[in-house]
Amino acid sequence: MKTPAYIFLCVLPVIAASAATDSNAEVFTTASISLETQLADVQGELHDMKTQLRQLQERSVLACDSGSVEIPAGTSNLNSGSGLRYMEIPAYFARSFSSTPTVTVGLTHLDHNPGTNTRIDVAAVSVRTNGMTIRIETWATSHVVKARASWMACA
Repeated sequence: MKTPAYIFLCVLPVIAASAATDSNAEVFTTASISLETQLADVQGELHDMKTQLRQLQERSVLACDSGSVEIPAGTSNLNSGSGLRYMEIPAYFARSFSSTPTVTVGLTHLDHNPGTNTRIDVAAVSVRTNGMTIRIETWATSHVVKARASWMACA
């Protein structure tokens, strides 16, 4: 009959080999799960990109128009007085849009009275499919002699 110590010494290498195999299997399983998670994330991103591409392809063609409006020198109430004063100038698109466009307006020229503070605001108001109104305003004691605003409309 073999002693318990002998049996233990014989079984010890088998236990060690089994533990090493279990450890490798655990590392492999962890790596596999990590790769599966990464793959799922990439597949999700790909699905989102395909959806965005399909939406862009189905979108109607974007059309833009641009132009400018001007307050000629000496033709408005912006060069005298005080308080809020404004001038509204109509702007028409070359062709009507099928929906109300998004409009960007910017100040491209300004001549003001150097004896006062410079205060000016430019905005698109009453935007329609065939045109809009551009409002140029000043306030307090500012005096605007001449102003020009450029615009771009897209829909």
